[in-house]
Amino acid sequence: MKRRLIKLSLLLSLLLLCPALTGCVSNRNVNEIKIALDIEDDGRYDELFALYKEQTGISVKATYGQDVGKLIGTKDEPDIIKTSTVIIEAMKPSLIDLSPLINADPSFKLTDYIDPIVEALTIDGKVYALPTSLNTSLLYYNKAMFDEHEDAIRTALELEPGESVYPQADWTYDEFQKAGVAMTKFSGPPPHYFGAETQLNWWGEWYVYVQQMGGNFYVPNTNNHRVNLTSDEVIAATTFFRNKAMGPEGTKFSPNANEMASANSFSAGNVAMIFGGHLGDWFSYDVLELDWDIQVLPKPIGRPEAPGGELSADAFGISVRSKKVEASFNFLKLWAGKEGALKMYEFGKIGALKNMQEYIAELPSEKQKNLNIDGLFAAINEAIILPREQDFSKIMREFVMSELYKLMIDGRGAETDVVLVLNRIQNNVNNYYISLYGDN
Repeated sequence: MKRRLIKLSLLLSLLLLCPALTGCVSNRNVNEIKIALDIEDDGRYDELFALYKEQTGISVKATYGQDVGKLIGTKDEPDIIKTSTVIIEAMKPSLIDLSPLINADPSFKLTDYIDPIVEALTIDGKVYALPTSLNTSLLYYNKAMFDEHEDAIRTALELEPGESVYPQADWTYDEFQKAGVAMTKFSGPPPHYFGAETQLNWWGEWYVYVQQMGGNFYVPNTNNHRVNLTSDEVIAATTFFRNKAMGPEGTKFSPNANEMASANSFSAGNVAMIFGGHLGDWFSYDVLELDWDIQVLPKPIGRPEAPGGELSADAFGISVRSKKVEASFNFLKLWAGKEGALKMYEFGKIGALKNMQEYIAELPSEKQKNLNIDGLFAAINEAIILPREQDFSKIMREFVMSELYKLMIDGRGAETDVVLVLNRIQNNVNNYYISLYGDN
């Protein structure tokens, strides 16, 4: 009996020393950790997985394209779960607090990462994920289309012979539109060309115009649970967004919803620019062999200090049910650190490390990308974090873009009154929040 009591006492002592039972599992007992990734990531991280196995003897088993929400709580639940700065609030219940692991590891410094990204992944002083790659809004342009329309662009922008026709860091919306119109041909028989893409399946382009015009999506001091979309700034931003696709010849320089159905896109090579494009598309542009580059976003006329676009990050945390916490955290450190970030750079991913530009500059010339990297980091420095409200993405998809779409289409169901549509969005969103949180 006495021996049993001693054994029980020792066991209880061990449990008290361990902040979470899963966190005490040693890497010696782990042969494999599981992670769920997006379908487009298939193959991208194989070298990183191999590097981790070489360093630790632990394999990383990845599944691609599966709904993580349907895996949680099953035998196939991954140890490492993808999240982001935008949806971290909603995913917090499925993720452990990484702070004890971070604080106990003298080799890991949270201060190595871009401050707003760390803040966005921190809730009530607890860090729930590590950032693996940034996203920020950029102006993408097809160099071949600019070269082909060089004379028309020079005339439109009144450029001197030695001045570049490519987008410049000091472009305003005026230069953006004039260059776009110079490359647009949407009347007559195909092929048709447009100066810029219209993003109707994603809210990012419209939201950047709102921010740059000085508008706010959420009403300040409402816990991000009330919106005001009928301010002069939001109306001006939405009007610009609509006119670039629905305006008359000489104003219009992007496809409307009807024209987008005809494969008019940057990827297809017949659209010259994307305003607010994603870093995650670099890999596909290279595969398509597009002749492309990047620049910071144009600004509204008279607002040179306007903010850039969004600053967000893909991030990964550890499941609250994982029994392989230590091994999973060590993999996250590798992935989010310098070594992992440089491997990801080969696939067009940019790490969230403060010294990332310096690390890229140190690479040998054959590993450098022929892109405006200075413009990339200038855009990162002027970008701002998206609202961390757990329903923000849902609201944008289901309430905002579905209504804005009606302003961008000809025919049945079309709308022409910007203020009417914005009022309807505002009422629908506010009613949705009232149904969740009450009218206070």
